[in-house]
Amino acid sequence: MMSCTNDNNTFTLKTIKLNDFKGRISLPAQKLYFKVFKSNSEIPLTETGFYPSDYTMPATFKVFPSIGMQLYGEAYNVQLWSETDGYLGRCDIDMDKYKIIFPIDMEVENDSLNIAIQGSWE
Repeated sequence: MMSCTNDNNTFTLKTIKLNDFKGRISLPAQKLYFKVFKSNSEIPLTETGFYPSDYTMPATFKVFPSIGMQLYGEAYNVQLWSETDGYLGRCDIDMDKYKIIFPIDMEVENDSLNIAIQGSWE
């Protein structure tokens, strides 16, 4: 596993990979998408495209527009939504508890949601 030292750099979020989420098997077929927030805000910074919930996992969602995030100075959360059922779950991005697969692929999970945020450091 590689580590990175990007304390003062900006992470540009490009995609979110959904590995799994609680309730996936019982959820009726509908479109899923993500919203990204600063932790102290109710206004989303960006959203993703849609993915049908009855398709296979993992699923990669394109973030549009891509956003710059100060991961070491700000707190963020990524929320999973569906077009019919609404809010499904969230992951907080806490840089003290992350697991880096590569410097551009960070896994974040809790008991209801397992995702990877993907992008690049600038």
